[in-house]
Amino acid sequence: MFLDDLQWADSASLRLMEMLVADATIGYLLVIGVYRDNEVFAAHPLMLTLDAMAKAGATVNTLTLEPLSSESLNHLVADTLNCAPYWAKPLADLLAQKTQGNPFFATQFLKALHQDGLIEFDRLAGYWQCDIVRVREAALTDDVVEFMALQLQKLPPATQNVLKLAACVGNQFDLGTLAVVSEQLETETAADLWKALQEGLILPESEVYKFYMGRERQEEAENSEVVNYKFLHDRVQQAAYSLIPEQERSRVHYQIGQLPIQQISPAAIEEEIFSVVNQLNYGIALIENQTERSELAQLNLTACRKARGATAYQAARDYAAIGLNLLGESAWQRQYEMTLNLHDIAAEVASLCGDFDQMNQWIDTVIYHTRTPLERVSVYIVKIQALSSQNKFLEAIAIGLLSLKELGVELPDRPTSEDIQQAVQEINSSIGDRPIEELFELPAIVDAQKLATMQVAASMVSVCYVVGWSLFALVTALQVNLSKIWV
Repeated sequence: MFLDDLQWADSASLRLMEMLVADATIGYLLVIGVYRDNEVFAAHPLMLTLDAMAKAGATVNTLTLEPLSSESLNHLVADTLNCAPYWAKPLADLLAQKTQGNPFFATQFLKALHQDGLIEFDRLAGYWQCDIVRVREAALTDDVVEFMALQLQKLPPATQNVLKLAACVGNQFDLGTLAVVSEQLETETAADLWKALQEGLILPESEVYKFYMGRERQEEAENSEVVNYKFLHDRVQQAAYSLIPEQERSRVHYQIGQLPIQQISPAAIEEEIFSVVNQLNYGIALIENQTERSELAQLNLTACRKARGATAYQAARDYAAIGLNLLGESAWQRQYEMTLNLHDIAAEVASLCGDFDQMNQWIDTVIYHTRTPLERVSVYIVKIQALSSQNKFLEAIAIGLLSLKELGVELPDRPTSEDIQQAVQEINSSIGDRPIEELFELPAIVDAQKLATMQVAASMVSVCYVVGWSLFALVTALQVNLSKIWV
């Protein structure tokens, strides 16, 4: 299995990779992962995943791919021009100076020299020739993205425009989406892409694209094929994106994000929530109407929940923050329920990211604005779990007792033997002589307050056990006695 650009992988994908590699029952699996070491650091999720895999007993070998050496570049030029390495050396030395041994940059550099007529094939003599003096005089940048941008600017204007839009969609894109964004027919969009296909700057993921070139426009409506493309390299995408004036980028992204909302069902939007929301979030500055901002805040809440479920906690945290920013200062007055939900999940993912200061800020805001004890239960539970993870057990228990008190259940922080004996008696009376099997048939708790009380008790029971307090017995008894109501 080959996985590229692991430095951009989300937490869920890294977790799956870790599980696959560390599972001793899976034999004969080789995972080759590629990442840019200049884009990661010691605490980067990828590096933590690699450490975890090694600790789990997986064999992890790291190969550092250095830039191509002068000798390798010399062989590359010699093979490309079909000549002896001796004759290729002057051009190879110049190539090393310009590209610093970057393989992608090197091949594109040679291609650009040929397109500009600086490398030509002498048909009469039967060999390639290069004017090194002219190559040295050519204004060729040493920056790969800037270099690729210059190459893209040699394409027809229509091709440049459609590639800019494609770069906003992503490294992979489909013809239908690109046609709508460019406000053209699919046949026209495919024709605009043709030159980029010929130059190898984008690649088709199937061969359906060929049929578009000779098709009549009236037949386009009958087409149901999804035609997918991808950029040759992420540097090509970056170069195309760099050609878009900064003031135009937000508008293009927002327009792309609006397409699914206008064309597909809400259920389908949820399936594609990350791509939709990521595009719309680029255009936040364009949205002045508060109703539209609230709608986008709801989409960010959906994305936040999905990211949290996929253990992509940092992404979830970003979505929550954007959603709250969209709701504005009077959010609690205008969108109370959504604002509460965003604060609840923002506090939870901040805790999961280890940012307890930010977590406490969200929790304090919820406590200040909420109207009922039930609405504060979620953040109290988050705080209990966060304090427990920091070994602040007494503080965690204090928060649990406070939450229970607000829900109408007051437990002594230092129970006596009489308190414990009474709790045991209540348990015995609630269970009676019934067999254990019968307890499985009891209905689930549906009363919101009783369910909230049960959740708070469940979140603090393990802390009480660790501390060794007799309060553990009372909290356990509370859970059992809550259940007996539904017997």
